[in-house]
Amino acid sequence: MRILLIRLSSLGDIVLTTPVIRAVRAYFPDAYIAVLVAKQSADVLRENPHLDEIITFDRFAKNKDTGEMLRVVRILRERKFTLTIDLQRKFRTELLMYLSGATERVGKGRLCTVRVREQGNKHATAHYFDLLHAVGIPAVDQRLEMFFASSERTDATQRFDAAGITETGLKVGLFPGAGWKLREWMPERFAAIGDKLVQHFNADVLIFGGQRETELVHTVANLMDARAVTFAGNLQIRELAACLEKCDLFLTNDTGPMHIAAAVGTATVSLFGPGNHIRFQPLGELHQTIRHDVPCSPCKQFTDKCKDNICMKGIDVDEVWQSVSRALART
Repeated sequence: MRILLIRLSSLGDIVLTTPVIRAVRAYFPDAYIAVLVAKQSADVLRENPHLDEIITFDRFAKNKDTGEMLRVVRILRERKFTLTIDLQRKFRTELLMYLSGATERVGKGRLCTVRVREQGNKHATAHYFDLLHAVGIPAVDQRLEMFFASSERTDATQRFDAAGITETGLKVGLFPGAGWKLREWMPERFAAIGDKLVQHFNADVLIFGGQRETELVHTVANLMDARAVTFAGNLQIRELAACLEKCDLFLTNDTGPMHIAAAVGTATVSLFGPGNHIRFQPLGELHQTIRHDVPCSPCKQFTDKCKDNICMKGIDVDEVWQSVSRALART
């Protein structure tokens, strides 16, 4: 049996495929299992023992509709997959599945041999499991996971030591950015939480961000009265993940690192506004979601038509602090 799983989309979406990968390996322990994922986020699956191969698709290639498609199709046909499962359910991924030559193709479109429609508003992992169940693969465990080489954990420890972050002290990570501006909580409110963490818990406050969020990260740090350690634009995906694993709590907007934190077992307080919290919130007792039930949420994703952003502005510092305090009391 040679099995291909496809999910080309963003970082968080790929993290959410890890329960599927685990379930497929459990049911087919001797199968050759590969994933086709976006090149930009593929590292999140590195070291995963349930996979035999990670095949990448460059979503930002200039020739992605011609040359990149042909390159990937050649690889897929060489592998001679027998079962493919389209976790993304878009025309491009359905076409790649069809062109792979696999005889059994699971998805939602006309090119699939097993068609599964999305039913109801439920967690993304539950939608993924529907695809597995359609071909008789049992799956119930929605726990996310990531795997590290020992050297990656050592590097994170050294990075913290260099920044003056003690191994035994309480460490809380903040992530003020998001892939979409309207998902961002206000920087002054992140700063207020940071100051409270230092004042009430004597915590080390770590502010994380990607390359595009460097200015935002430093804005939050500068708004704080207390000291914060900034990690902005200088961490790759796996380095970020290893640092998040060492945190006791992660306060974050609805964004990819939220899923990474859940995958490495770090407790989260997640702030949701425009996004669909039912579909994407971290699951389990370690995690808390804060949102306000406004009439327009969840809204159409990745537009900038909203001028008020009431869903994020309605989340105040006090309610976030109460959630953060509860989480740290359990810690």
